[in-house]
Amino acid sequence: MTRGVDPVALERDRMSTMLKGYDREMGALEGLAYTALQELATRISHQNTGRFSGDPVADRIMARVAADENLHMVFYRDAFGAALEVAPSAAVAALERQMLSFAMPGEGIAGFARKARSIAEAGIYDLRIHHDEIVQPLLKHWGIFEIPRLDAAGEAARERLQAFVTRLDETARRFTERRAARLDAARA
Repeated sequence: MTRGVDPVALERDRMSTMLKGYDREMGALEGLAYTALQELATRISHQNTGRFSGDPVADRIMARVAADENLHMVFYRDAFGAALEVAPSAAVAALERQMLSFAMPGEGIAGFARKARSIAEAGIYDLRIHHDEIVQPLLKHWGIFEIPRLDAAGEAARERLQAFVTRLDETARRFTERRAARLDAARA
């Protein structure tokens, strides 16, 4: 509405994305795990987009959209939690596969990598946020590292998940340090 972006280009990107669709082959457990991650990531990015806008109206609109995304996340988070109670080893393995291959549905948008870098640089959504506000809270909520009596495959998946979370934390730390150094250099 503000013509801050080219509306024709925006519509072409939207149509292209809709035509391509988004299809991740996965079973029910993986779908629940992925969607819980994706809905929480969407909520956080919408909240941060509103704050980043500097516009109180945009902030309120994005907060409302984020609240709706939170309702979706709670449903999928709790459904996956129930799956952990019924089939813990299979659910942990499904979570590990989805967490290690996680990508937002927008990954197919033209210029997505460039746009994702801009979003990260702005502090709207980056690896630190992904680790601290999506991955860790969900893992803690589900008690993934406290689940007793996993079978061998479930335990192996949990170990890979723990290694992944450790690597993600380290990568996020390095990213945050580099961004801070660039900001300091820009201010100097």
